[in-house]
Amino acid sequence: MRFTRLTIMVVLLGCFAADIPLHARQAEEKCDGSTVDEQGAQTAKKARAFLADLQAAMRHDDRKKIADMVSFPVNVIYEGKRVRIRNRQTFLARYDRIFTAHLRKAILDQSAHCLFGNANGEMIGNGEVWFSELGDGSVKIITLNPSVGS
Repeated sequence: MRFTRLTIMVVLLGCFAADIPLHARQAEEKCDGSTVDEQGAQTAKKARAFLADLQAAMRHDDRKKIADMVSFPVNVIYEGKRVRIRNRQTFLARYDRIFTAHLRKAILDQSAHCLFGNANGEMIGNGEVWFSELGDGSVKIITLNPSVGS
């Protein structure tokens, strides 16, 4: 009887062992400040999905997809100077100037687990990108700051 219980316990532990590294990694990852989880489950889910889509578009250099993810007019801060880009055409023309190596790295390195969120929206990196849920329920980029932290 004891052998049977022990065998069952070993088998059960083995079944759950595959999940341990993922959960352990997330528990070990330290997040500074507020996270989107404090904004509610629905907001956190939408924000993480948006981040995943943005990272995928960035990895594939899908500029048109990224332009679709922007709320126009969008604030872009170049070296401390704020510029409002009013439309998609201008955004795409300035894409290379906006999406510097530093900004692309900030987007790609952002952890979904430690995504910052507050009443202003969600923030990637140290403020390089801000996005938020709009009144129509869509989530869009509202501010880009390629020079922060570089």
